[in-house]
Amino acid sequence: MSNRSKAAVLLGRFQPFHLGHLALVKQILIECKDLYLVIGSSQENYTPHNPFTTGERIRMIRHSLLDAKIDMNRILLIHVADDDNNARWLSNVMSYVPPFDLLYSGNLFITALLAHESIVLRNPKFILKDIYNGTKIRNMILENNLQWQNLVPTPVKEIIIEIKGVERIQKLNSSWTDSPFSYE
Repeated sequence: MSNRSKAAVLLGRFQPFHLGHLALVKQILIECKDLYLVIGSSQENYTPHNPFTTGERIRMIRHSLLDAKIDMNRILLIHVADDDNNARWLSNVMSYVPPFDLLYSGNLFITALLAHESIVLRNPKFILKDIYNGTKIRNMILENNLQWQNLVPTPVKEIIIEIKGVERIQKLNSSWTDSPFSYE
């Protein structure tokens, strides 16, 4: 066996999966034998912050990884719903994921939750984080700025177009304040 750690977890909402995520997956696979991509907030969809369903996100990720010639035998896609009890959230995630050695997350909330755990936390080396950013990409889609298509893998662009994701994001944002789920 090589020096690589056995397995790592990468947490994300992947709304949508973009080129920064793809670069991070490649980086982690250099360091680790297996990667468990945990799709968080899996219960969330059809909102401005989480416009895509879990199934759509799985398709986007899987097709992007296949297109990038990544060995899918090294990847496991897992989805986990949010838990309102933050103290319980980590154990909930761990119950869905096979044993792992490392957890990659740049989220300060996750760092705080792991403070008393024995899990090794790695801060991911994001490339061009201000450009490859889900919120920015969703806002570009909302503003009809076609440059968003250059920030996601080709399969993600194709899936978003196929499912009418541009129209969905625009409709969600224009109608969300009238939604019974709106926080305003």
